[in-house]
Formats: sequence, C-alpha cells, structure tokens
Amino acid sequence: MREVRQGALLLLTAVAGAAVAACDLALGPDVSLAGLLLVGPLVAATRLEGACTAVVSFTALLLGIAVAGREHTLARTDQLLSLTVLAAAAAYATWASDRQAALDNQLAGVAAAAQRAILRPTSFRVSGASVCARYRSAAPRAVIGGDLYAFADTPSGLRVLIGDVRGKGLEAVRLSAAAIGHFRDCAYTRSNLAEVAEEVDRRLIDDLGPEDFITAVIAEISPGRLRLVNCGHHPPLHLPATGPPVLLTPSEPTTPIGLLPLPRVQEVELSPGDRLLLYTDGLAEARDPDGTMLDLAGLLPACSLPDLNDAIEAVLSTMCRHTHGAQDDDVALVLVELEPSMPRQHHVRTPPAVTRTSAEPPGGPRRPAVRPSPSAAVSD
Repeated sequence: MREVRQGALLLLTAVAGAAVAACDLALGPDVSLAGLLLVGPLVAATRLEGACTAVVSFTALLLGIAVAGREHTLARTDQLLSLTVLAAAAAYATWASDRQAALDNQLAGVAAAAQRAILRPTSFRVSGASVCARYRSAAPRAVIGGDLYAFADTPSGLRVLIGDVRGKGLEAVRLSAAAIGHFRDCAYTRSNLAEVAEEVDRRLIDDLGPEDFITAVIAEISPGRLRLVNCGHHPPLHLPATGPPVLLTPSEPTTPIGLLPLPRVQEVELSPGDRLLLYTDGLAEARDPDGTMLDLAGLLPACSLPDLNDAIEAVLSTMCRHTHGAQDDDVALVLVELEPSMPRQHHVRTPPAVTRTSAEPPGGPRRPAVRPSPSAAVSD
C-alpha cells in the first residue's frame, strides 16, 4: 500500500512538472515559470523517501534547464538565478527527506523495542489452564501498532486482557503499557469482571486523548466456566474439545475503553480440553491479494495441535500463507486450554464454518456448540 501511494505521488509530480514546462514554453521566453517547478521537490520532501525525492528534484531541475535551453535564455541573469534557486531547493528537499526517514526509522526502532518488551512471548500453566501468547509485528518498515495482552492469576480465576489501541507509534505503545498496568491492578482488586473494565476505563481518562480508545476483551477462566467482557473488540473463538468452533459474540455490544463503555458479563460453559483463541485485528482482518479475509474456521486444524506453542505458531503460519507473506497490521494472539481429561485429538478434516448457534450434526446428537443463552449477558 505504501508503494502504491508513493508511485501515485511520483506520477502526480511528474505530470505537474510537465504541465509547468509546457505552459512556460507556450508563454515564450519573456515569461519564466521555473519557480513553479519548486513545488514538486518540496511536496516530495514531505511525503516520499529520500531516493524518490531525489528523483523528483533532479527531474524538476532538468525540466527547468531544458525549457531555458529551448528558449535560449540560459545566459540571462534572471534565468540563471531561478535555476540556481531551483537546484538549491532540490538539494535541500533531498536532504530533508533523508533526515526525516532516518528519524522515523529511529523512532520505529524505539517503539518496536518497547513493544517487544511489553509483549514478550509467553507460555505457562496456572489455575487449571495452559496459556500461550505471541505477538508478531507487521513488515519491518510498518508503523508500530498498539496491540496488547496481559494476565492475572486471581482468586476468581485466570484473568486475561487482550486489546488494540487506536493509533500507531510511540504514543500507542505508551497507552498499551498504561492499560496493562491498570488492568493488572484492577484484576486483583475488583471481584466483578465488569467493574474491572469500568475501573480501567476510569483510570485511563488522563492518558487518552479526545480521539483515543482501546478495543479490549477481558476474560475470566475457571474450571467449567468462562466469563467475558467485550468492549468493542473482535469476539474470541471458542474451540470445544468436541464440536465446531464458535465465535463468542456478545448479545449487547458496548463501546471501547475510553468511550464510556457499559460492559456486560457474558458467561459460557467450558469443558475439559476446550480452547479459547483471543486475537487482535491483525488476524481478524488478514486479507489475501484479492482482498478476501481469513476464515477463522480455517484455524481449527492449527489450533488443535496438541502442543499450544506449536498451535499458536501454526495459526501465524496459516495467516502468513493466506496473505502470501504480506502483513499490514500487527497481531497479538492468546491461546488458552482448560486442562483436558484425555489427550486432545488433532483435527485433520476440513473445518466447519464458524457458528454462533448450536446445531445437531448429521449422524446423531453431540454436545452442542456453546452459545450465549438468555442469561449469558448479565451484570454481576
């Protein structure tokens, strides 16, 4: 996408320069429009990389010299002055563009290092559940995003936060760190899951700007029970030990953190061996070259691998194959498994479509896919 925008701007500056040169020739030698050729290099310096800016600047200078040569005005003092100014502006635009690119790369490196420190790969076992988490940044030159995840082993169960800060760069990383810190405090001091989300929102008021917000899911996992609060985030994917995958879409959506959410608690039954995949939009909105989004049901074979570390790496590999190696956004993943009573079987068949309601499969009944019941979204 970045290459497309740069190509379009290069074409625009070329057309604009050619138009100025044509008008200059049409007006004759008595009128010089060489000064207007400055626009191309100056615009390029603010939008393009150093090499592209150099191409635009050199082209503008060549156009000015060519027009002056065509009109036989190269020896005129005013024309020499105009071309000298144009050459100086072209050189400055190229230097400024190179310097800005260097500063951007430095800031991106700082942001990437900070985000890697915040979102370290982790794998652990606690409170009857196994957990594996991964973060993968987008292409090396992409702007750092604000994905986040955090964990808290509380008396109520394992509490998990996953979210995505609006915006990019160091500011997004700062807000991610603030949200993680507030969550870890509130997860231990608030027994009600909805109150955890509300308190995190209240504490972040001073950190968030007027247009900032954080989409987030807070999950509480204990034996036999999953409780969720979804604040404008993608619904988690429930992968029962037996049965099709289910998107746990809340019955009453609420706004993201920072936009005065009114969180409701969603309760879902869990069985031994069930898994839960929490993710950010880097996975949910992964597209192939034709623009087709990744089908989350296609992640079933990857998520079913016996080892969680292998499973989460397989999810990332599946996403990479779908996008043909292109990645426009960062992605954070958390895969949780309740301790199974027997080894989990690896699914190798074609996965069914992701469902939101239970259905009796052909060949007889089985334990239905979990769906929110009328009492699934209740306040504590």
